[in-house]
Amino acid sequence: MPKLFEPLSQRSLTLRNRIAVAPMCQYSAVDGLPDHWHLVHLGSRAVGGAAVVIAEATAVSAEGRISPQDTGIWNDAQLAAWRPIADFIAAQGAILACNWPMPDARPAPSAHGKGMARWPWRRAAGRWLRPRPCRSIPAGMCRMPWTRPVSVP
Repeated sequence: MPKLFEPLSQRSLTLRNRIAVAPMCQYSAVDGLPDHWHLVHLGSRAVGGAAVVIAEATAVSAEGRISPQDTGIWNDAQLAAWRPIADFIAAQGAILACNWPMPDARPAPSAHGKGMARWPWRRAAGRWLRPRPCRSIPAGMCRMPWTRPVSVP
């Protein structure tokens, strides 16, 4: 049997095989809440035999989202909405993992062809900035000195 289909153990976790489904942004959450779409989309990958199903960009704060339609885990309602999805995936013998987004100065992508999302903020040079009216392309880095200390891992 190819190793791809053999179980894989890492510490206390044993996966049924070595197949993982990469995260695919669905841009379908409202207020960061996963819903039936996410249950069907992610659950079907577990039913199909993947051992690890990685959810789309899941932010830990509203400001940390890549798009307004990203899922989140910054409040109890979102955690409760993830529970049946995680339970269903576990019942199929797989595990649910999250992809932590890393937003930058790029504008939000269009959500299923619905056009550019309007954001009340923009990230540039490590700071949240108000967008300029009628501007969808983020401004470049400014020459303003960065005064806050930055920790480097």
